Amino acid sequence: MTADDARSVIFGRDAATYEDARPNYPETIIDQVASLIAAESAVEVGAGTGKATQAMAREGLHLTCLEPSPQMAAVLESKGHPGVEVVVTTFEEWAGSPASQDLLYAAQAWHWVDRERGFAKAMSVLRPGGAIALIWNIPIDRYGRHREIYTRYAPHLLAESDERIRRRDHHDWTTDMATAGFVDIGRVTYPWGEELSAGRYRALFSTYSDHMMLDEPMRTGLLDGLAADVENWGGTALVEYRCEVFTGKKPDTGEH
Repeated sequence: MTADDARSVIFGRDAATYEDARPNYPETIIDQVASLIAAESAVEVGAGTGKATQAMAREGLHLTCLEPSPQMAAVLESKGHPGVEVVVTTFEEWAGSPASQDLLYAAQAWHWVDRERGFAKAMSVLRPGGAIALIWNIPIDRYGRHREIYTRYAPHLLAESDERIRRRDHHDWTTDMATAGFVDIGRVTYPWGEELSAGRYRALFSTYSDHMMLDEPMRTGLLDGLAADVENWGGTALVEYRCEVFTGKKPDTGEH
């Protein structure tokens, strides 16, 4: 397992905190994805603990949820959503049948998929006319207001030099979709936010993969410092996001 592979499943180290602390997705965004196509079947790539799965399951789809971390997959499976099959695997290794899915979506996960294989496989498993949707909740200035704390404990994080994080936050995935042959490509940005207590704020930051990879006591010192900042601000902090959604469709050949 490469370092990137290990990092992609590191979230399972504390799956319960991930489930509790990570944000859900705005209903507006879920509605938009569900309206892309009259779908009966969908595959979710990197389903995690099911932060997006629950809302999509309400659409009455048969969902095949792929999650490489057994701990994360166990949390999702324990929810017992009707019509949801959980498979412990990566998208790259999943034995999906060609032209078998109406919809493929990934929430907070596609930047972990292999760049050379991901879109080609997505095109393969979708039926003609099928849709793809890539969703991210991207934190706005997650480090800036804590610069002193990061400088003290983990200054390398301020550089945001991690290639996958840069791709998540700044990459225009519509270009990749067009190169892979998708059509009707679109991008929507939806700003939103939530107010968190110091404890929940600390828990949220503890689930970021780059924070999880820090050595102790560096990680504990950093997280405690973040919580102390929030307490000094009055006990709560607004976490602002831009929810980015990239969509496209496989060309419809007219053969169904």
